[in-house]
Amino acid sequence: MDSNVDFSNYSLEELHSSAASIDRDLYPERAKLIDDLILQKQQQPENQGAPIIEGDLASRGHRFAAAIVDGLIAIIVSLPMIFYVGLEKLQEETFEVMALSFLYGLTILLILHGYLLYNYAQTIGKHYMGIRVENLDGTQATFSTILLKRMLPMQVISFIPGVGSIIAGFVDPLFIFGKDKRCLHDYIAKTKVCYVDGDTDAEKAE
Repeated sequence: MDSNVDFSNYSLEELHSSAASIDRDLYPERAKLIDDLILQKQQQPENQGAPIIEGDLASRGHRFAAAIVDGLIAIIVSLPMIFYVGLEKLQEETFEVMALSFLYGLTILLILHGYLLYNYAQTIGKHYMGIRVENLDGTQATFSTILLKRMLPMQVISFIPGVGSIIAGFVDPLFIFGKDKRCLHDYIAKTKVCYVDGDTDAEKAE
């Protein structure tokens, strides 16, 4: 590959094409340069209204909307457990309560999101917004990566008395405001969230 290529003069579309075709194992520094240039181009005013391109990092707005959808679903499916166990008991930080909450949450996760996560690296909210979890090289994240590297660490952190809920509930999502638009759990799992096609389901519904 020509080492004198000036990627700074490439259009956003050309950069995406280069990012998709470059051998990232052979040219890791160049691949990172292209990825950084894509991020810069996306922030330019002339590209703010540009059509969504497959592989683009998901916008903070679309990630937030997906999280709202998943959050509302989580609240609804948590009601049976709240009624059965009792809200006061669930607020107790005992091993029994934490284990019960974890197992119930995992079961519901697999029932509601398991098929989408396994086949498309998406939750219901992400599917609706047309975004998915990817590895840093742009390939679809595996089910094990999402479950064991992305979700499990934050769940374990949330069980830490005192600071756990703060880290998982506030610090984690605040990382999205960095230039890479990645939450703390993205950095832990070495993942990112990107668009899977040119139009989100939400846009198609408009």
